Amino acid sequence: MLTSTTKSLTTFADMLRPAHGYFLADVRLDIPNPTTAIFKATLNGPKGTPVWARAWLSTEEGTLAETASPQMTAGETITLEVKLHHTESPQYAYLRIESAPLKTEHVVALKLT
Repeated sequence: MLTSTTKSLTTFADMLRPAHGYFLADVRLDIPNPTTAIFKATLNGPKGTPVWARAWLSTEEGTLAETASPQMTAGETITLEVKLHHTESPQYAYLRIESAPLKTEHVVALKLT
């Protein structure tokens, strides 16, 4: 389960540095209840290019829950909701930007526990 927050968590760190002009900005995480994590960020890349985003919650052992965006355009802001369906508590929250489906360009992480 997640610990609810009253303000956005913003202390994300680079896990994979930005590449090829694609990067996440203004990354925030809201946890309104013990089973919901809401990720928000600006998806940056070369002007007008298609981008995708993927968010997930995990433990050291692996992913507990994830979601992905539809195709977006660089410069747009994304909101992704990840729902936990386990009683296990995630240790990390991750968000990444892709320049094509599954072509990772930048990954950020936040330690939850």
